[in-house]
Amino acid sequence: MKTKNWILTVLAFLVAAIGTASDFPRMNVVPVEKDKALVVFTSTSATPLEITLSNWKGDIVYFKKTKERFDNYEEVFDFSEMGKGKYGVCINFGNRSINRSVEVGKEGIKVGTALRCYEPCFRMKDKMLSVSFFNCPCEPVYVNIYHRGKHISAVNLGKELTVQRYMDLSQLRKGEYEIVLTDRFKEHRYIAQL
Repeated sequence: MKTKNWILTVLAFLVAAIGTASDFPRMNVVPVEKDKALVVFTSTSATPLEITLSNWKGDIVYFKKTKERFDNYEEVFDFSEMGKGKYGVCINFGNRSINRSVEVGKEGIKVGTALRCYEPCFRMKDKMLSVSFFNCPCEPVYVNIYHRGKHISAVNLGKELTVQRYMDLSQLRKGEYEIVLTDRFKEHRYIAQL
Protein backbone atom coordinates (compact mmCIF):
# COMPACT_ATOMS: atom_id res chain seq x y z
CA MET A 1 0.00 0.00 0.00
CA LYS A 2 2.86 2.39 0.86
CA THR A 3 4.56 1.60 -2.45
CA LYS A 4 1.36 2.38 -4.37
CA ASN A 5 0.98 5.74 -2.57
CA TRP A 6 4.63 6.54 -3.22
CA ILE A 7 4.28 5.75 -6.94
CA LEU A 8 1.12 7.87 -7.22
CA THR A 9 2.85 10.75 -5.43
CA VAL A 10 5.85 10.56 -7.77
CA LEU A 11 3.57 10.42 -10.84
CA ALA A 12 1.59 13.43 -9.60
CA PHE A 13 4.85 15.32 -9.07
CA LEU A 14 6.08 14.46 -12.59
CA VAL A 15 2.78 15.54 -14.20
CA ALA A 16 2.92 18.83 -12.29
CA ALA A 17 6.57 19.38 -13.25
CA ILE A 18 5.89 18.70 -16.94
CA GLY A 19 2.93 21.07 -16.89
CA THR A 20 5.00 23.80 -15.24
CA ALA A 21 7.92 23.35 -17.63
CA SER A 22 5.69 23.73 -20.66
CA ASP A 23 4.36 27.05 -19.28
CA PHE A 24 7.68 28.77 -20.04
CA PRO A 25 7.17 31.19 -22.96
CA ARG A 26 8.66 30.26 -26.33
CA MET A 27 10.30 32.26 -29.09
CA ASN A 28 10.98 30.90 -32.53
CA VAL A 29 12.67 32.47 -35.54
CA VAL A 30 11.50 31.08 -38.88
CA PRO A 31 13.19 32.01 -42.19
CA VAL A 32 10.44 33.03 -44.62
CA GLU A 33 12.66 34.28 -47.46
CA LYS A 34 16.41 34.39 -48.15
CA ASP A 35 16.83 37.66 -46.18
CA LYS A 36 13.66 37.70 -44.06
CA ALA A 37 12.74 35.92 -40.84
CA LEU A 38 9.53 35.73 -38.81
CA VAL A 39 9.93 36.06 -35.03
CA VAL A 40 7.12 34.35 -33.08
CA PHE A 41 6.63 34.65 -29.30
CA THR A 42 4.00 32.61 -27.41
CA SER A 43 3.19 32.53 -23.72
CA THR A 44 0.42 31.20 -21.48
CA SER A 45 0.06 34.64 -19.87
CA ALA A 46 0.12 38.10 -21.44
CA THR A 47 3.09 40.34 -20.60
CA PRO A 48 4.72 43.54 -21.90
CA LEU A 49 7.67 42.80 -24.19
CA GLU A 50 11.04 44.26 -25.14
CA ILE A 51 12.26 43.10 -28.55
CA THR A 52 15.95 43.71 -29.35
CA LEU A 53 17.89 42.84 -32.49
CA SER A 54 21.63 43.41 -32.22
CA ASN A 55 24.66 42.60 -34.32
CA TRP A 56 27.58 40.62 -32.84
CA LYS A 57 29.50 43.83 -32.16
CA GLY A 58 26.79 44.60 -29.62
CA ASP A 59 25.21 47.43 -31.60
CA ILE A 60 21.42 47.56 -31.31
CA VAL A 61 19.93 47.43 -34.80
CA TYR A 62 16.28 47.39 -33.66
CA PHE A 63 14.52 47.94 -30.33
CA LYS A 64 10.83 47.96 -29.42
CA LYS A 65 9.23 48.16 -25.98
CA THR A 66 5.51 47.50 -25.71
CA LYS A 67 3.16 48.89 -23.08
CA GLU A 68 0.50 46.49 -24.30
CA ARG A 69 0.56 42.92 -22.97
CA PHE A 70 0.98 40.04 -25.43
CA ASP A 71 0.60 36.28 -25.12
CA ASN A 72 1.26 35.94 -28.89
CA TYR A 73 3.50 38.27 -30.87
CA GLU A 74 4.82 38.09 -34.45
CA GLU A 75 7.15 40.35 -36.38
CA VAL A 76 9.07 39.98 -39.65
CA PHE A 77 12.68 41.21 -39.79
CA ASP A 78 14.20 42.12 -43.17
CA PHE A 79 17.96 41.60 -43.09
CA SER A 80 18.55 42.67 -46.71
CA GLU A 81 19.47 46.26 -45.71
CA MET A 82 21.37 45.20 -42.56
CA GLY A 83 23.64 42.89 -44.50
CA LYS A 84 25.07 39.45 -44.01
CA GLY A 85 26.47 38.51 -40.62
CA LYS A 86 25.55 37.30 -37.16
CA TYR A 87 22.72 38.80 -35.12
CA GLY A 88 21.05 38.19 -31.81
CA VAL A 89 17.29 38.33 -31.28
CA CYS A 90 16.16 38.84 -27.69
CA ILE A 91 12.63 39.03 -26.31
CA ASN A 92 12.49 40.21 -22.71
CA PHE A 93 9.37 39.52 -20.63
CA GLY A 94 9.53 40.63 -17.00
CA ASN A 95 12.77 39.46 -15.42
CA ARG A 96 13.37 36.73 -18.03
CA SER A 97 14.29 36.66 -21.70
CA ILE A 98 14.65 34.28 -24.61
CA ASN A 99 17.55 34.72 -27.03
CA ARG A 100 18.38 33.18 -30.39
CA SER A 101 21.32 33.71 -32.70
CA VAL A 102 20.59 34.37 -36.36
CA GLU A 103 23.20 34.07 -39.09
CA VAL A 104 22.46 35.66 -42.46
CA GLY A 105 24.63 34.21 -45.23
CA LYS A 106 24.71 33.48 -48.95
CA GLU A 107 22.52 30.39 -48.55
CA GLY A 108 19.93 32.15 -46.40
CA ILE A 109 19.22 32.35 -42.68
CA LYS A 110 20.40 29.89 -40.03
CA VAL A 111 18.82 30.06 -36.57
CA GLY A 112 20.49 28.94 -33.33
CA THR A 113 18.84 27.20 -30.40
CA ALA A 114 16.80 29.16 -27.87
CA LEU A 115 18.63 30.31 -24.76
CA ARG A 116 16.51 31.30 -21.76
CA CYS A 117 18.02 33.94 -19.51
CA TYR A 118 17.21 35.95 -16.41
CA GLU A 119 17.58 39.67 -15.96
CA PRO A 120 20.10 40.95 -13.40
CA CYS A 121 19.01 42.09 -9.96
CA PHE A 122 20.42 45.40 -8.71
CA ARG A 123 20.12 46.61 -5.09
CA MET A 124 21.58 49.76 -3.58
CA LYS A 125 22.10 50.15 0.18
CA ASP A 126 24.49 52.49 2.00
CA LYS A 127 26.35 53.30 -1.26
CA MET A 128 26.99 49.58 -1.83
CA LEU A 129 25.62 48.23 -5.11
CA SER A 130 24.71 44.55 -5.10
CA VAL A 131 24.60 42.87 -8.52
CA SER A 132 23.19 39.35 -8.96
CA PHE A 133 22.99 37.75 -12.38
CA PHE A 134 22.33 34.24 -13.69
CA ASN A 135 24.74 34.07 -16.64
CA CYS A 136 23.34 31.19 -18.75
CA PRO A 137 25.84 31.36 -21.62
CA CYS A 138 28.81 31.57 -19.19
CA GLU A 139 30.35 34.35 -21.30
CA PRO A 140 32.08 37.49 -19.93
CA VAL A 141 29.88 39.98 -18.07
CA TYR A 142 30.86 43.63 -17.59
CA VAL A 143 29.52 46.57 -15.57
CA ASN A 144 30.09 50.14 -16.72
CA ILE A 145 29.17 53.19 -14.65
CA TYR A 146 28.17 56.51 -16.24
CA HIS A 147 27.46 59.93 -14.73
CA ARG A 148 25.76 62.49 -17.01
CA GLY A 149 26.79 60.44 -20.04
CA LYS A 150 30.47 60.34 -19.01
CA HIS A 151 32.10 56.95 -18.44
CA ILE A 152 33.29 56.70 -14.81
CA SER A 153 34.34 53.09 -14.24
CA ALA A 154 34.37 49.59 -15.73
CA VAL A 155 34.43 46.21 -13.96
CA ASN A 156 34.79 42.71 -15.43
CA LEU A 157 32.45 40.45 -13.41
CA GLY A 158 33.77 37.24 -14.97
CA LYS A 159 31.99 34.51 -16.86
CA GLU A 160 30.75 32.21 -14.10
CA LEU A 161 27.22 30.83 -14.23
CA THR A 162 26.17 32.84 -11.17
CA VAL A 163 27.53 36.33 -10.71
CA GLN A 164 27.26 37.83 -7.21
CA ARG A 165 29.18 41.06 -6.67
CA TYR A 166 29.16 44.03 -4.32
CA MET A 167 30.51 47.32 -5.62
CA ASP A 168 31.49 50.11 -3.24
CA LEU A 169 30.25 53.41 -4.72
CA SER A 170 31.04 55.53 -1.65
CA GLN A 171 33.90 57.30 -3.48
CA LEU A 172 31.44 58.76 -6.02
CA ARG A 173 29.85 62.20 -5.54
CA LYS A 174 26.12 62.60 -4.92
CA GLY A 175 23.99 62.36 -8.01
CA GLU A 176 22.38 59.98 -10.47
CA TYR A 177 24.49 57.21 -12.02
CA GLU A 178 23.64 54.82 -14.82
CA ILE A 179 24.82 51.27 -14.18
CA VAL A 180 25.06 49.18 -17.37
CA LEU A 181 25.56 45.42 -17.11
CA THR A 182 26.56 43.97 -20.49
CA ASP A 183 26.29 40.27 -21.28
CA ARG A 184 26.56 38.40 -24.57
CA PHE A 185 23.10 39.41 -25.72
CA LYS A 186 22.28 42.87 -24.43
CA GLU A 187 22.78 45.74 -22.04
CA HIS A 188 20.82 45.85 -18.78
CA ARG A 189 20.41 49.33 -17.25
CA TYR A 190 19.86 50.49 -13.68
CA ILE A 191 19.74 54.04 -12.29
CA ALA A 192 21.50 54.46 -8.92
CA GLN A 193 20.82 57.51 -6.79
CA LEU A 194 23.70 58.49 -4.47
